[in-house]
Amino acid sequence: MKSKIKIQSVHLDFPIYDYQSRSLRNKIKNYGINMRKEALNNKQNKKIVEALKNVSFTFSHGDRVGLLGPNGSGKTTLLKLIAGIYSPTSGTIQKTGDISCMLDIGFGFEQDATGYENIILSNITRGLTRKEIDKIISEIADFSGLGEFLDMPIRTYSSGMQARLAFSSAIANSPDILLIDEFFSTGDIEFSQKSKKKVLEMMDISSILIFASHDLDLITKICNKAVCMQNGEVCFSGNTQDTIGYYKEKYN
Repeated sequence: MKSKIKIQSVHLDFPIYDYQSRSLRNKIKNYGINMRKEALNNKQNKKIVEALKNVSFTFSHGDRVGLLGPNGSGKTTLLKLIAGIYSPTSGTIQKTGDISCMLDIGFGFEQDATGYENIILSNITRGLTRKEIDKIISEIADFSGLGEFLDMPIRTYSSGMQARLAFSSAIANSPDILLIDEFFSTGDIEFSQKSKKKVLEMMDISSILIFASHDLDLITKICNKAVCMQNGEVCFSGNTQDTIGYYKEKYN
């Protein structure tokens, strides 16, 4: 079965509470006075941020989609929604195919665990089984170039070494659907070039790619479709050239 992503009328809200509703002292005070009054106050203090509003699109096998928009427009939130990190407040999401997301490549790392242990932990977090990880762990180790440091706790690593390990762990498997939030600045110059080459290879073999980036030249080179976002909404979508033209006119 070919990969597909279908999103229909999706809204995503984040509740925000003011300082009074989060205050332990106020909670205890209200509890002692009147529990019903506390519940009413919390409801009144609750505020909603509309992170995504009425998002709809369908992507199929072969689509290479660039996500455009200024910082805070909802690109990363949309990627996390597609990845299953967030659930929609309303609307529907249908996905066919295995998903790999490169959104927070250090997610799942433990500072007191060794490099090898963190390879296992981070990939379990991404949904791989231990048997699947055992098949790729040597490939991850070789790509990282960290050698004997993989037997040491990563709290002893430099930031560049941690970036090497995180990236190498993230790119080990080839998914049907690949979600990427721009992050090509990993490690030293040589490793960054190696990383970019590997990601471009993954982009090429994935069934569906959704790539959030400010690099318009790279999106033009890679993507056949693009979506422009503003304030959590899709303000334009279409082929790459037309969407980039809209984006430049709106923001440049």
